[in-house]
Amino acid sequence: MTQPLILLFGMPRSGTTWLGKIFDSHPDTLYRHEPDSHGTLNTLPLFVSVRDSERYRAFLETYAKHLPSIRDEKISASLPIFAKSYYAPYQLALRKMLVFGTKAASRFLGSLPVYDLVNISRHPQARVVWKSIESLGRLGVLSHIYSSARCVIIFRHPCGYVASVLRGETKHKFETSTPSSEDWGEYEMLLELAVAREKGLELQTVQSMTPVERLALKWALYYEHALAETDGMKNVLSVRYEDFCENPITETMKVFQHCGLSWSPNTERFIANSTSHENTEYYSVFKDPKASAWKWKKELTQLDIEQIMRIVSQFKSGEKYAQA
Repeated sequence: MTQPLILLFGMPRSGTTWLGKIFDSHPDTLYRHEPDSHGTLNTLPLFVSVRDSERYRAFLETYAKHLPSIRDEKISASLPIFAKSYYAPYQLALRKMLVFGTKAASRFLGSLPVYDLVNISRHPQARVVWKSIESLGRLGVLSHIYSSARCVIIFRHPCGYVASVLRGETKHKFETSTPSSEDWGEYEMLLELAVAREKGLELQTVQSMTPVERLALKWALYYEHALAETDGMKNVLSVRYEDFCENPITETMKVFQHCGLSWSPNTERFIANSTSHENTEYYSVFKDPKASAWKWKKELTQLDIEQIMRIVSQFKSGEKYAQA
């Protein structure tokens, strides 16, 4: 692929969408919102070792080249729409009309494509941003194969993750009715990871845990695997959602520098706009960031918090929140 690639990966309910839209607000990015969801990367296991990189290289190189040509409106046209260096003003206006028209029609006709108005390959300054909540367990292989890519692992406090998942399940916001803490198939895959085998974890032990303990374990194993698989890779940066909530401008400057992006007034305006008023919608990126970061303190019991922190404290990934 000719365009540089940026990977923004994290667990669900970890602030990845907000950070993704922060990147989308930059005029030199082409944003792709979770293109790997719904089984589109089934050729690649959810958890894979960097040792198997060559086995999947040809497939993943082809997949990366395909990213700019994705037309699915949920992937290529998530709102809000931002001005781009590769769009003339009239093209941006037409793009917005196409996006809003397609989204309106999709309510009645199902998913429809949204066509880009430019050939991104003619704009060498543009960087493709791939935001994912599904491929965290694949990041080692991806960051190895896409060696010129810049990768960001997004952490959220395990209590924040657990509380948000439980809140979403209570509000029926997820596609599946199976609680995340009872997805035994996913836990069976997690227990095959080297870090889980080292701990001697078995499914019977996991099933005997409370729901919040199981969710905390899922958080820890996902991140532990990602950290182990990307250890020593200079193109991978780990960030905390809570740090963005506390100092969004400063933290964004850091990740932009890591990803080779200059500072953008467009991004500054989006950060100001997205943090200046509250939208109570579950998936909204317009929230009071500090309130959002620590909402779990009012939603979880002290026992819940103790159970979660006891689980994650057994892992290196938990050290990121040892003092939080």
